[in-house]
Amino acid sequence: MVFRDNDSYADMARFLEALLKNNAGALGIANLPNGTPSVFYGDQQNIPVTPTACIDPGGKRRELNGAPRKTDVTLYNYIIVYRYELGSVSDQQEDADDLIEDIEALIHQDAFMSNSVLHSMVVGIDSGYLQRRNALYRSSRLTVEATVTKQLPSQF
Repeated sequence: MVFRDNDSYADMARFLEALLKNNAGALGIANLPNGTPSVFYGDQQNIPVTPTACIDPGGKRRELNGAPRKTDVTLYNYIIVYRYELGSVSDQQEDADDLIEDIEALIHQDAFMSNSVLHSMVVGIDSGYLQRRNALYRSSRLTVEATVTKQLPSQF
């Protein structure tokens, strides 16, 4: 998948969603009852199976690059992995942390996101837990940052 508009954080989220869906089996992401991978655009309140991955669009920042109307754009997205199983909380957290690091390695295999960005990388991983509905899920969150250059329209 290539971005429609290279400075779109939503396109970046769709790229990451497709990347995870295409690699869900190798990563160990669960399938939904209909057989599709449990990977979602946007964070979810209802986590149907685990492990589940949610790609949560983070936004973008734009800075003037010095040339008239040329800008440097930084795009942000978050990937949240949820785990909930009967058994050891430590094992659940370890599984979530291992999965998020496998996702990090997958993202780093294509720094240019199919030639859509100048550069991308995982800039942070946070481990912890999140409450969804009536359950406390072990989770890990990964932050992906990408950089692009965009010429804004001019009326000259």
